[in-house]
Amino acid sequence: MKQSSLRRPKDCLDKYDLLKSGMSTTTGESASVSNVTYLSPPAPVHMVDEWFKIASITHFWIKRRFEVLRKIGRNLDFSTAKIGEIGCGHGMLQIQFEKYVGAKVDGFDLNDLALRESLAKNLPRFCYNIFDRNPQMEGRYDYLILFDVIEHIEKEKEFLEAVLYHLKPGGYLLINVPALMSLFSIYDTVAGHQRRYTLKSLEEICDDVNLQNVAATYWGLPLVPILLLRRIWLSGRTDPQQVVQTGFKPPGCFANWFLGFISTLEPIPQRWMGTSVMAIYRKPIKSSPDRPPQ
Repeated sequence: MKQSSLRRPKDCLDKYDLLKSGMSTTTGESASVSNVTYLSPPAPVHMVDEWFKIASITHFWIKRRFEVLRKIGRNLDFSTAKIGEIGCGHGMLQIQFEKYVGAKVDGFDLNDLALRESLAKNLPRFCYNIFDRNPQMEGRYDYLILFDVIEHIEKEKEFLEAVLYHLKPGGYLLINVPALMSLFSIYDTVAGHQRRYTLKSLEEICDDVNLQNVAATYWGLPLVPILLLRRIWLSGRTDPQQVVQTGFKPPGCFANWFLGFISTLEPIPQRWMGTSVMAIYRKPIKSSPDRPPQ
């Protein structure tokens, strides 16, 4: 959810002011914003809109990601918790939580198009820049979700510090990121990825903000050869839409089923390798003292 700039042209400013006041951008009359609350102006993000057109809750990767979360988070109680997702996109994870866990998740993003066209029409969604540190949001959540977000962020520590402002002491941060720089390809570049991670590199950046590791795993081990082939197949392509289509969309229903099947052929948790890293961290109940210089 990395924003490229907080400055917007005047027409965008006018649109935001109208949306925030609940007025139509065309007639000035009262208008529904489909359960979206505007706490901050919409802003450009390093995420291609084409991805949202392809991803769905039936996509094998989206389904597998949620299965992995349920495995490593089986001891977490979401039933009465206050849960937020930063970088919610068009609401797939919000729907999965409501359908399979019975929990409602607040969604946050700066992508106005994704928020307004979200699949989670009946769930709360906020256009909100976490760096604004809105006092109403301080320590509001028991769980915060960062699924496939921080790989888009240049300055991870500053971003995580802003995230943690919104998490209660003792609360949990759920993270998913792409794994292994050896799998980095033009697909990552087009998707706005700054990097891919290992278990160790994710642990290091979370340790920098005093988070306590609860659980972590690689996942997607059976998909590693496919991503290596993707890197070769996409080399030399320049059209972003084509790169995303070819790199993420299965070529048919059978391929989607087959990839979903083989993606389950791994133990979870596992620390060998994978195409993604998922981890659960806990915010200390008491702040740790500043560390002495090394």
